[in-house]
Amino acid sequence: MNLGLVILTVYLLVLLGIALYAAKQDKKNIKDFATGGGLGIFILTLTFSATYHSAYAFMGAGGFAYNNGIGWWCNGLWTVLPGVLFWVWGRRFWFVGKRYGYLSVSDYASDVYRSKTVGVLVTLITMVFTIPYVAIQAIGCSYIFQTISGGMLSYTAGALIFFAIMIVLVFLGGMKGVAITDAAQGVFMFVGLLGGSLWVILANFPSVADAYQAAFSHTPELFTLPGPKGVVTPQDWVSRWVVITFGMMMFPQVTLRFFAGKNLNVMKWSAVFSSIYLTMIYVFTPCVGMIGRILMPDIAAPDTIFPELLLKYTPAVFAALIISGALAAAMSTGDSQLHATSTMLATDVYKKYINKKADENAMYNVAKVGVIIIGLASVVFALTRPTALADLLVLSNGGVAVLVPAVIGGLYWKRATREAAIASIVIGELLMITMTFILKAAPFGLSGAFWSMMISLVIFVGVSLVTKPQEHTKQVIDSINDFFAEDEEPAQAPQKNLALD
Repeated sequence: MNLGLVILTVYLLVLLGIALYAAKQDKKNIKDFATGGGLGIFILTLTFSATYHSAYAFMGAGGFAYNNGIGWWCNGLWTVLPGVLFWVWGRRFWFVGKRYGYLSVSDYASDVYRSKTVGVLVTLITMVFTIPYVAIQAIGCSYIFQTISGGMLSYTAGALIFFAIMIVLVFLGGMKGVAITDAAQGVFMFVGLLGGSLWVILANFPSVADAYQAAFSHTPELFTLPGPKGVVTPQDWVSRWVVITFGMMMFPQVTLRFFAGKNLNVMKWSAVFSSIYLTMIYVFTPCVGMIGRILMPDIAAPDTIFPELLLKYTPAVFAALIISGALAAAMSTGDSQLHATSTMLATDVYKKYINKKADENAMYNVAKVGVIIIGLASVVFALTRPTALADLLVLSNGGVAVLVPAVIGGLYWKRATREAAIASIVIGELLMITMTFILKAAPFGLSGAFWSMMISLVIFVGVSLVTKPQEHTKQVIDSINDFFAEDEEPAQAPQKNLALD
């Protein structure tokens, strides 16, 4: 039997075993399905970190360094800042979740602005930009399945296996199952990317320093900015880190983790360790990408440089294991995205607009059905093999980044208004779509996603200043400020659901 398929089968069976364990711990209610009942430092750190980075860590990062050189490390800001924002923003979301019973950012947004429209916009935008992202993970996994099986598995078979496993994982375990499997896959990703990269380097050079020296001698322009292809300009750098950092923090698979920590101590240390994890995982990535210019100068797809080097320069068993790490990276993002969208379907659509009297058990059942529906929709999307993946990724990050002013404004600024939230979201999204797909250009070399986010911020501030804020917005922000000023024990934060007026 094909060695890669054996390793793949064992890996998938382990994941299913973890999901079955989580299913036995499941309390069969929507709160436990959505938040996992309160996660500890280890699990929360790894589920956040593994969810934040997808197959890009294995398949795309090395390719960027191969093409553009040392400028890749400009990305360091969006490996450190996610952990910082997880604490700065996440602890405030954690508190309002405890205080007001919110289970999602959409739930919070509709209540803090006393506006169903704001909640609907947040729900629709995050779901629209997340579902294609689930399919994109499947597309990456399909190619991983083809590689690890030596071509025995087709693209279609790979996509179907990915979705079957992902749907089962989420259906059985909810947040708890997803978080525990993410933790296992996060460890696998960390060891695989660092260990595999170092093995490839040392198989060809005496040390990492020697590898860099050889890369410099072979292609010195890789060590310049904006790089050999002129990509990493100041404008590109600013656009990239602003949009990716803030945009990724608005995706529902990330924001749900704001509500999942057991207490504030867990949130704090998870934030610290997440920044360390997300930065360290890429320590050798630029080196691997740049020596790829020496070892495989004619590679057809630079994004595959890391797995190709693994297959060429490391033992077959080791290479298969590490390439399975790429599957872990994609799976950990895909299952979290599927879990997040199915949770939103139950809490932000079914409960608010279909059955307002639905209890936690009813919402739990809807979420489970949502896993199947959204999973199947993503299967169909993935099997069409959409070609504009780069546009979809840019649009996804930019689309959710437009939500930042309205979503974060309601946590900090007492003058924030519902009219400002609606205007900033609607106009920002229209600008994002126009600059990305119609004009296909933006002023001063900055990306359309960056401009739409900045204009959205200006609109949010301007409209807030000329419209009347809600008293409830002030009350929510005062409760947050008072809580952190008094430094109360998080577990004592009163829990209360407030209905919309």
